[in-house]
Amino acid sequence: MISKLEAEEKLLKIFYDVKLDRYLKKTPTHANIDMFEETKDLNHLEHFYKVKDDELVIAMWANSYEHGIPFFAVNMAIDSAESWRGDPLSKYLIIYTISHMLLPLIFFFLGYIIKSKSLFGAILINLIVTGVIIYFVVLKNNWKKRVLIRYREFFDDTGISISEEKFKQYSKRLYNDFSSFNTIQCFAFFLLLLSWVIIFT
Repeated sequence: MISKLEAEEKLLKIFYDVKLDRYLKKTPTHANIDMFEETKDLNHLEHFYKVKDDELVIAMWANSYEHGIPFFAVNMAIDSAESWRGDPLSKYLIIYTISHMLLPLIFFFLGYIIKSKSLFGAILINLIVTGVIIYFVVLKNNWKKRVLIRYREFFDDTGISISEEKFKQYSKRLYNDFSSFNTIQCFAFFLLLLSWVIIFT
């Protein structure tokens, strides 16, 4: 069991290791676990943090500090891969998110309109959007790997580790897009499939 002070030191170190853009100008000198609620269910994990003046204020719901810190770090790893300025993938993630919904929808209607004038044009448009979606699926997989790399970087120094299976479980809870397929993605692929069916009917 680690003490509250040791837990706060680890959390502060993780905060500085992440270098999130939105906290770039914030320089807390210490962390304070302002509220800790012990949970009996090991799957019940939550946390909240903010920077107030020179203090990193944290609220944590967990079975113990050792139980809560990895969950906090997974969250920071996801934020890091999403917005850390040193990550070359970060600038594409907004485009990736938008593309899953807008691209198939736009090209679905565009292909339908063009089909009446040129079947070749409709096929060409569908090939383009299919290629773009495949590209962003590959990008997403690379980003997921980047999150795992960032997480491991944190824990080289903190000394607290969890299994890759547990890491993925926490990630899916914290960030829906970490799942293999979410609702929006399934809808996007459905539209894409439907657009191909319409072209050849």
